[in-house]
Amino acid sequence: MLRNARIPIVETWDLPANPIDAVAGFDNYKAGTAVAKHLVAQGRKQLAFIGGDDPRGTRRWLGFRDEAVASGLAEPRRLILERNASGSVAAHAKLPDVDAVFAANDAHAIGFMSGLRKAGLLRDGPASAQPVAVIGLGDLEMGQLISPTLSTISVHGDAIGRTAATLTLERGGERRIDLGFELVLRDSG
Repeated sequence: MLRNARIPIVETWDLPANPIDAVAGFDNYKAGTAVAKHLVAQGRKQLAFIGGDDPRGTRRWLGFRDEAVASGLAEPRRLILERNASGSVAAHAKLPDVDAVFAANDAHAIGFMSGLRKAGLLRDGPASAQPVAVIGLGDLEMGQLISPTLSTISVHGDAIGRTAATLTLERGGERRIDLGFELVLRDSG
């Protein structure tokens, strides 16, 4: 129906192989892969993923899982949470013995860290001092204000927005734009 409307359509925040018209985003699978590679390089062995089961979160999970398994680790645990941070506060109780968590977004990561603090499992200091490393996605400002500061995948939302606007106005040229992401390492992981 959207294609038949013959109007510009720009999808964002993901990179489907066959967009309706155009897309500006980043590769969620590769974001999961990048986090797993980092945690494996840190020497973390018991990995877990927390977040929803929406398509983007699932792609993050699949990249995370596939890279962990390819690196010789057991398949990480996956904990499906509601779309709010409060469920992630108590998530640590459902993930005994994990030493690293990738959260599908920063809100879940911050909630999880709150639960770790209440359980006495969060340290002030560098990532190497954390009994459980935590990495989120989104680079929320709050993640830079908490202690320890939150490691995260930074997505260039402003560039996605500008690119989407350009794709809406200009019909020629590349219609699938990967704007990438950055793994921002701070004290949580």
